[in-house]
Amino acid sequence: MMNRNKRNRAALLLLCILITAGILTGCGGKKEGQAGTDGTGTKELVIGTGQSCGTLDSLQGYDGWYTVRFGIGQTLTKLNDDFSVSGWLAEDDYTVNEDHTVWTFTVRSGVTFSNGTELTAELAKASLEYTCENGIRAAEYFTPVSIEADGQTLTIITENPEPILPNKLADPYFTIIDTTADLTDIADKGPVGTGPFVLSSFNPTTKETVVVKNENYWGGEVLLDQITFMYTEDQSTLTMGLQSGDFDAVYNVSMTNIDEFSDNDSYSIVRTASGRTTHGFMNQNGVLKDETLRQAILRYINKESYCEHLLNGEYVAGKTLLTSASDYGYDELTDINSYNPESAVQLLDEAGYLDVDGDGFRETPSGEKINLRFVYYTGRPEQKIVAEATQMELAQLGIRVTPEVHDTQTVIDMLGKGDYDILCMSINALNCGDPENHMNTYFKTGGSYNASGYSSAEFDAVLDELTVTADPEQRMELVKEAEQILLDDSVCIYYCYPVMNFVTKSNVSGITSTPADFYWVSEKTDIQ
Repeated sequence: MMNRNKRNRAALLLLCILITAGILTGCGGKKEGQAGTDGTGTKELVIGTGQSCGTLDSLQGYDGWYTVRFGIGQTLTKLNDDFSVSGWLAEDDYTVNEDHTVWTFTVRSGVTFSNGTELTAELAKASLEYTCENGIRAAEYFTPVSIEADGQTLTIITENPEPILPNKLADPYFTIIDTTADLTDIADKGPVGTGPFVLSSFNPTTKETVVVKNENYWGGEVLLDQITFMYTEDQSTLTMGLQSGDFDAVYNVSMTNIDEFSDNDSYSIVRTASGRTTHGFMNQNGVLKDETLRQAILRYINKESYCEHLLNGEYVAGKTLLTSASDYGYDELTDINSYNPESAVQLLDEAGYLDVDGDGFRETPSGEKINLRFVYYTGRPEQKIVAEATQMELAQLGIRVTPEVHDTQTVIDMLGKGDYDILCMSINALNCGDPENHMNTYFKTGGSYNASGYSSAEFDAVLDELTVTADPEQRMELVKEAEQILLDDSVCIYYCYPVMNFVTKSNVSGITSTPADFYWVSEKTDIQ
């Protein structure tokens, strides 16, 4: 423990040295009595986060989230806190034909990109076409037959019925950018968007990102001159940085530290339930192809205990794919693999998973040693805890687990390649305010992030029906049916449902923690 504390102090000391030297743009310029300024009246904010992007190209992986989170880009529609949809760059008056294949939107007048170019339906059309033509995940959302523009009227005609297209357009993957601008270095220089901030600098190595006020912002006065997003996946560094004053706000303070900021007038805490589920993907291309082994693992993991004792009650124990805060069957569906350690032992004994060599760990029925690579990242505070708890708990079952930690982007890449036995990742399963896209991406045959070897014709058929179903009650039942299939097939460990937070200094306002988890800052974000 002492060595770990020394490393944490050293990391923070290095951070402070860099700040003092002026190497970290946007930090360290604040003088006594001038909170949030650099001494010249410039209002700056520094946000610490364990989450960041690999690039600023919204089509790469899930980097589009940060285009929106950092206030650079916006979408045609926006998810509200109840996961309903409102217009954002489009008006609220969008319409659809009877079979949900022709959607008509009115692009908001008076919107400009950060370069001063006026947003028209034609430019919105060009942006959507750019995404559909170049984004490898675009087809998992919808396939347009055509996109038409007439003045400020935008019409999207789809190949199949798309009853929740406005939800899908709220995903940051469909951030509206100016495609007439130079896109050759978009990964490092970012897109030209319509948000309240413009990229000043992005370091692809440290992932430090600095944004400055968009002088051409269409939505009102932008109160801050600059925001610096400082990235570290070391949870202690995030906590100490907030306590020392190096950070004005921190996204997702660890559940083991958040009490340090409660009942303290110097800080404010914004908490919200989210659409997130902490998944434990199990790769069926290896030893976990045996459903009996997967069932035993699922039955031996005490998720209730993890949440109560290790995660300090800040998380809800998982059962279904979709969070208990939603209406998608948490209390209705049957988990055939609920906690039952005696059953887990019996399953393995009867299937011939025995400790033949006497080393305390079981071999497969064919005599092969088992050593499950458990891949995780520390950008979400629960990851390390559940990984190490799973290792210790499954050791008692006689299953060897070796945790393997990487940065977030590497783990995302490993998920897409199937480079793991178990892989832990916190994912917003309601990224469109609806689980259809998530299920298509991670569990349907051929999904862009389904490299686990799972394939079910029954599940795929339910998803195909869900995609074209408009009636909300029918959609709800189809989602539940799909969830039950995943439970019955012993596909994934649903560890827990995180409660999201932002902890800020008390003089900071306008930072939000929303269930959609896209929207962090806006023109109203301020520091006094």
